[in-house]
Amino acid sequence: MLISVNSLEKSAVVRLLEFLSERKPWFRSLWGIGVVLAMEELYEACAALRQGHLSEAAIKRMASSLQKRVGVHPAFTEAEKQFLRQQVHQVPRADGAAHFGIRELSARVSSDYLTRWGRAFAAGRFTVEHFARSVAAYLLDAGFAGQYLHDFIKARLDAPEPITLPQLCDAIQAEMSASPRREFEVLLAFTTIPALPNGVPPSWLRGAAIIAWLKENGFDTAGVRSPVAIVLRVQARDAIGAAQVARSESDRYAARALIATGAPLNRVPMLWVKGGAAPAPMKEDSRGVGVKELFRGDRVFSADVSQSVDAALELLAHLDGSSAPAAVAGGWGAIEGLLADPSDRATAADNLATLVTCSFPRAELTALSYRAQRTHPEQCTELEGVETNRERCRILARMIIDGRLPEMTSVADQAAIARLKKLFANPARELQTIRETIGDSFHRLYRQRNLILHGGRLDSVALTASLRTVAKLAGAGMDRIVHGHHVQNLRPLELVAKANLALALVSREAPLECVDLLESS
Repeated sequence: MLISVNSLEKSAVVRLLEFLSERKPWFRSLWGIGVVLAMEELYEACAALRQGHLSEAAIKRMASSLQKRVGVHPAFTEAEKQFLRQQVHQVPRADGAAHFGIRELSARVSSDYLTRWGRAFAAGRFTVEHFARSVAAYLLDAGFAGQYLHDFIKARLDAPEPITLPQLCDAIQAEMSASPRREFEVLLAFTTIPALPNGVPPSWLRGAAIIAWLKENGFDTAGVRSPVAIVLRVQARDAIGAAQVARSESDRYAARALIATGAPLNRVPMLWVKGGAAPAPMKEDSRGVGVKELFRGDRVFSADVSQSVDAALELLAHLDGSSAPAAVAGGWGAIEGLLADPSDRATAADNLATLVTCSFPRAELTALSYRAQRTHPEQCTELEGVETNRERCRILARMIIDGRLPEMTSVADQAAIARLKKLFANPARELQTIRETIGDSFHRLYRQRNLILHGGRLDSVALTASLRTVAKLAGAGMDRIVHGHHVQNLRPLELVAKANLALALVSREAPLECVDLLESS
């Protein structure tokens, strides 16, 4: 049971749980990586610069973004902030003192990061959004599965023993220490024996041995039919994460088998993690790339699609479910093909971030409008009979600005309304902050693409986090591009130009313009 000193603490925990859920829509998802991983990423990037895989401009951008984040971060002391400024005053050179200094600061802060946040809470030096985004990103970056963390936190909140938010931070920090990356055994079974030139290796399990392994580890064997299986040994912090790692390894095997033999690898659709409570599905949920305009406009089978947009959609599909290298290459290929300036491919990241930013107010307001009408039908009669989302959003925005919207029952919705109030009070500044955050994630995807295609790096420290953060955002941006193409008859960069102008002109004097940032003038 959480002991809340004020409503902000309750909102902070609810928002943290929201970020740890994989089912939330893009406008309530986690858009960036944590500050500790950002330091580790910069440390890695300095070595990549020396090898010629990343540009000096890319390193400068990373250093500038990191310095800005650390400068307002309550988990860093003033001395640590000053130390970082000194290390990134110039581009750190690989194996130099500044280069190693970044690594040392990362290790120092990581050792008690959550405890530092607990102290910040106790001193009142926090905001709901900063805390929730920072802590959720840090935990996911560290290798925990979101569902595992969600269950861990909920168990402590639901326990009869009272717990404060600083105590919860300490409990999660202790769990990190108690659950380092360790080896898990995962059973990968096949429905048919794979074609192997030298036959099945002796280390594989066969028939009865498979059933024995499952029974020994507490799994139900009903319906399990497999002639052979492998026991994979993977590194993870928890059983759910172990299943995720095993899926990736299994996908690599499947890709090799397909190009080696021309035949698919027939795998049982479940994985069994030793120590897990139940089998895990072989097919992992998608990364959340959604281009809903194709369905809303009944365009899935339409022939009236530009070749460039259609090609981008095919590439973007890899971002949703392919292996990490294919997802990065395909995802960035889709973005660059539509949105890059001919003289600078990296501009595609900022252009897509602009489109996604302009989509944010409408997306959040649309969802809230329907929930507000269901929750408070008598007080939200203005929304009755309003069919267009655009007008629904304008009505709800006016109610929020005027303070006429009754309090929502959901703490998550209350927090969303608080964020919208802040946005309407100073739209230019808030939208710029959103654009910078989302832009950082798209630039990270571009750097990952360069590390994979130019450096052959498949083990970058930020590879997994990059895919986790950009997939839903890329889908949201492509959704706007498809809408602009079919409904507004605008090419992608024409839509970007409209979005750039809207962001440049939005002001606190006319906050309702936030609803129409991508509409025709």
